[in-house]
Amino acid sequence: MSVDITESPAALEVAQLRWEWTYATDTSTPPWTAEENFVAAVAEWMTDGRRSVWVARTAIRPVGMVCLTEYQRMPRPSTRYPACWGYLGHLFVHPAHRGHGIGAALVTAATAVADDRGYSKVMLSPTPASIPLYLRCGFTGDTDTMIRTPTTNSAPTVRSGEPGRGNPQ
Repeated sequence: MSVDITESPAALEVAQLRWEWTYATDTSTPPWTAEENFVAAVAEWMTDGRRSVWVARTAIRPVGMVCLTEYQRMPRPSTRYPACWGYLGHLFVHPAHRGHGIGAALVTAATAVADDRGYSKVMLSPTPASIPLYLRCGFTGDTDTMIRTPTTNSAPTVRSGEPGRGNPQ
C-alpha cells in the first residue's frame, strides 16, 4: 500500500479524519457526511499559525493525521535555552489502515520538522495503546503527563496574607 504524507492538508481531509476518529469511539456520532459547519470549524482551527498538520493518504482517501503545536517559552536573558517546544497530538490512523507504519511515518514527519525548527523538546500525552509506537519513534519511557481538569469548584480558597495564588511565600 502506497501512502503519501502531506503537510498543510485541506481542511476537508482533516475534518473527515477527526469525524471518523470520533465515530470509531462514540456510538452517538453518525457516519461522515462532510457536514459544512464542522468542516468550517476545522478550517478555522487550522488557521492558528502555531499549528502544523500532516495527513497520510492513499490514492483513494485520507487515512491518518497528526498535529504539532508550537509553544513559545517566556523570554530569558540567556540564549542558552531554546525558545520553543512542540506538543504532538491528534495522531489518528483509520482502523482499517493500522499496522502498516502510517502512524510512525506521521510522527517521523512531525518530529523532523520539530528538529528543523530547533524545538527544545516535543511532548505528548499517550494512550496506553500508543506507548509502543512512541517508544519506537524515540520518545522516552515516561508515559504520563500531569494534567489538571477543571471542575466546577476547583479553585482553591485563599485568604488575604496566606501563601497561594497571588501571595508568594
